[in-house]
Formats: sequence, structure tokens, C-alpha cells
Amino acid sequence: MTHRSPAAPLRRLTGLAPGLALAAAAAATGLVRRDKALHPVGHHGAGRLTLAKHAPGLGIPALDEAGTRSCRARWSRAMGLPQGWPDIEGLALRLPGAAPGGDDADLLFASTGEHPWSRYLLTLRPPRRFGRLTTLLPVRAGGRALTFGLSPVGGSGDDGLPPTSYVLEVSRGAGPWERLGELDVVWSQADTLDRFDPVARPLAGVEQYAFVAALREPAYVAARLVARARPTTEKRHHA
Repeated sequence: MTHRSPAAPLRRLTGLAPGLALAAAAAATGLVRRDKALHPVGHHGAGRLTLAKHAPGLGIPALDEAGTRSCRARWSRAMGLPQGWPDIEGLALRLPGAAPGGDDADLLFASTGEHPWSRYLLTLRPPRRFGRLTTLLPVRAGGRALTFGLSPVGGSGDDGLPPTSYVLEVSRGAGPWERLGELDVVWSQADTLDRFDPVARPLAGVEQYAFVAALREPAYVAARLVARARPTTEKRHHA
């Protein structure tokens, strides 16, 4: 049973105003562009997550047991800006059976800086340039704040697809990165209709901070509603 702090409702209200502002911006973008406001075009991938032999004891069953499990991934540019423009790199990861009750769980990563302070700042990258991605906003597990990261091993191939290998890491609080394992992905030129949402599909053992949920979820809801109301009418190209 999860025990919520008495201050949780106040923290949720604190995040609600900027969350609604982001939702309005996402809705306006989607209406103008006639497609998904966030991450409109991407690449789908079949992945394999291999966790290290020495589990870190995070209180997250899916990440505390050594071994290999299959997963699904989607790489995209967050704002869908025109070809040749810098954009925010995004990678969504779905772990089958890793949510409470055995449902699928999602983790979302975005391009950020390398330093302890810049891991919470989104970073624009030119097309076909790849680097560190983090979950940006922390989650709570085992009574502590955790941030997850992915570091690519090598660059992309001649086809311009994302890197096929990443190191999965975790940071406790603002501490150093600890290696959890490796993620290997076989990318496709095709996209997927799957919707990824770490608030609606959390990992078992993970709790979203009230402020984070209030900040993040309205924009996802608005983007989905607009996408259903005004589906894409023309093919968009990868940048």
C-alpha cells in the first residue's frame, strides 16, 4: 500500500498551472500541424534489456533482477521541427509485464546535458546527432528520488537510424550515475501507433511525484485528444 504525504495535494496544485499551460501549447501545436503535437514522427524498435548481475536494490522488481528481457522502443524528435533543424531527441521504452498487476510499463527519455545540474535541462541536437538521454524528472522508489539515463554506445549507421546499443544507468538523488545494464535495439524505418505514458503506465515499485504528474499528464492528454480529432492527412518525413 502506498502512503502519500499530506503535502502531496499541494505539490500537485503547484504543478497543475504549468501543466495546463503545456497542455494548451500542445493542443495548439497539434491543431495547426494536424497531427500529434509531441513526437509526431519516429522509428519503432524491438529491444533487449540486459541487467547486470549485481542488482542495485532499487525497490523496482523489473530492474532489481539480473537477466535479459524483451522490450519495445520508439525514437523520435520531440517537436517535429522541419528537416535540418535541431530538435529534442526522445526515446520511449516499454517493458512488458513490468507494471503493477503485470501490465506493460513505460519509461520516457529525452536529450539532456551531461552534468548533475544539466541532466534536468532539455538539450537540442542536430539531425543524426545522438547523445545522453535521461528521464528528466525524478521518480520515487524505495523511499528515494531516482533518475534514469541512457548513454549511446557508438553513433548511428549510414542509414541515419538511432544507435543500436545504450548503457542504462540510474542516479540516486543528485548522485553519480550507476550502471544498470545494456539496451540493444533493432530499429525499423517504420513508426508505431503505440502511445507511451510513464504516468499512466509506471513501473511496479515506482511512484510519480505529485508535482511531476500534474506537470506532465495534461500535455499528454491534450496531444492525444487533438490527434484523434484531427488525424494526420499527409505523410510526414523523418528529419
